Amino acid sequence: MGKDEKYKRLIESLGNEYFFYSHNPDGKYFYISPSVELVLGYSVEEAFDGIVKHMTDSELNRKTIETLRKSAIGKKQKTFEFELYTKSGDIKIIEITESPLFNDDGSLLSIEGVAHDITDRKESEEIIKEQNIELTKQKEELQKTLQNLKDTQTQLIQSEKMGALGHLIAGIAHEINTPIGAIQASVENIFASIDSTLQNIYRLFTKLSKKELIIFLRIMGLMEKNKQPINSKEKREYKKEIKSKLVAAKIDNTYSISELITYLNLYNEIDVLIPLLNVENPEFILKAVKDLYSVRKNSENIKLAVDKASKIVFALKTFTHKDQGGEKEKANLIVNIETVLTLLQNQLKQGIELITDFDSVPLINCYPDCLVQVWTNLISNAIQAMDNNGVLTITVRNMGENVQISINDNGHGIAHEIRERIFEPFFTTKKAGEGTGIGLDIVKKIIDKHDATLNLESEIGVGTTFIITLPIN
Repeated sequence: MGKDEKYKRLIESLGNEYFFYSHNPDGKYFYISPSVELVLGYSVEEAFDGIVKHMTDSELNRKTIETLRKSAIGKKQKTFEFELYTKSGDIKIIEITESPLFNDDGSLLSIEGVAHDITDRKESEEIIKEQNIELTKQKEELQKTLQNLKDTQTQLIQSEKMGALGHLIAGIAHEINTPIGAIQASVENIFASIDSTLQNIYRLFTKLSKKELIIFLRIMGLMEKNKQPINSKEKREYKKEIKSKLVAAKIDNTYSISELITYLNLYNEIDVLIPLLNVENPEFILKAVKDLYSVRKNSENIKLAVDKASKIVFALKTFTHKDQGGEKEKANLIVNIETVLTLLQNQLKQGIELITDFDSVPLINCYPDCLVQVWTNLISNAIQAMDNNGVLTITVRNMGENVQISINDNGHGIAHEIRERIFEPFFTTKKAGEGTGIGLDIVKKIIDKHDATLNLESEIGVGTTFIITLPIN
């Protein structure tokens, strides 16, 4: 079998996203690969009538033709996009890369083309573009929210509830900026991965041998979508093991290849993977797999970041909501408490071990944003009582006609002689400037407003528990 025949068989064995063609300088085709039928539905004989005859009358095609007319083929490779009708009448977006071949005397011999069906990729790019627009809007809204919070901080401090929010602004800003940063980084990584994929895709499917293409597809098949991430220590141990196995297999570039394998989470598949790397350029194949995998990995990061930011914004809206009337409403008590925990997350994660134990409870008839003030005051006091380092335990119990909420800390405890006074207006044990002394007074009034009960258990050096019993109706 001659070299030309082998090359012909190789390109004709590629999947149904590609077909190849050759035509003379006058545009007459003298070769079109059989895969044109898989891409467009036309047989080779039908395609010889001229692929251009099957173009749609679209703005994309008009701009492409206008650009090609303005620039001669010259001696450079050109890549452009066309919309083509399939035989069944569907529209495909085809990316075409044409390269001129010249005679020894420099005259143009033929034009060699690779046509790639990028319809699915274009649809994915459009989805990513729409998602990026939406993410940009969300980012702008979050940034506006942060700016508004900073601008109104002095006004919020006028009430106990708004004062608490003013105290939380720095933490909230940090909690929102974290997912914003993750979104920004992930979007940039996706763009970089797509750019790298586009740059290497022609080489990937035309320059690699059939064996290397098969290895590329086999490595893609080893990828697991839902594999749990590993910590830094595990990653170092796996990387060390991978390097030793690569050295034993006499594979070069062990450092960069082990980095790629670790990034792809293929550490458990190393024994299957190493035999596949016995090719001329295993690093290029792994890099191509990484570019494709990175899009999915960063998209998952974006989703997690958006979910976190949305949860914070929802909690913030709930916290700052003002009662429009004096009527009670049905509310989810668990969501009510978790709203406060979300807003206090920045304080909790600095040294507090949070334990929650929630029964399933029905909706209760209450003033939801008033209860938010209760949980904010009690949980903030508990954190301060533990000097930001201790165990905070919150339990919710379904008692039938009532719901019982316990907030327990293992802080300093409250001396017996001041337990009755802590609910008095303006009484505080905090240092000057750290508290107004009206927080627990407001808590007591809100509890009374709900026809509920508030009990206190405390022991010096052991901790404090506030127990609130709320009627369901």
